[in-house]
Amino acid sequence: MTPSIFIARILGPVLLIIGIGLLLEGDAFRAMAGEFVRDQGLIYILTLAAGLAILNVHHLWTRDWRVLITIFGWLFLVGGIMRILAMSMAQRVGESVIAHQRWPLAGAIVTLALGAFVWDGGRRRPSHRVSAARSSSPASRSAKRPRRKAGETRSG
Repeated sequence: MTPSIFIARILGPVLLIIGIGLLLEGDAFRAMAGEFVRDQGLIYILTLAAGLAILNVHHLWTRDWRVLITIFGWLFLVGGIMRILAMSMAQRVGESVIAHQRWPLAGAIVTLALGAFVWDGGRRRPSHRVSAARSSSPASRSAKRPRRKAGETRSG
């Protein structure tokens, strides 16, 4: 299992469950998020550690769903750093977002969409492009073809 699929199989369902929770229990999530913003301890260190863990095993800038995992890793890392180095600013920003009336609904929509997209990607195989020179057999992967010089033609 690739790191992309492993992380997606964890991150996708977590985001989906949080999104459903935001839809069903918006007020409870608002209270829980308020506690999260005010608690400046272990959660912030864990956010930083999660970002570092993701980026150490998954740092891919691709044009498919796997880039979202890299973006989440960077968001966790930067979020953890900001929460540790600028606690009061992070708390003010978090409280202003939580106080917004539409926060649970908007958060649910974004979280559900991201969770579904990441989880769906983790359930499928990554779309790696395989060059024509590379086949699936181990012998052909290790065999090197001699390079042709400019102007040389292929002999048959």
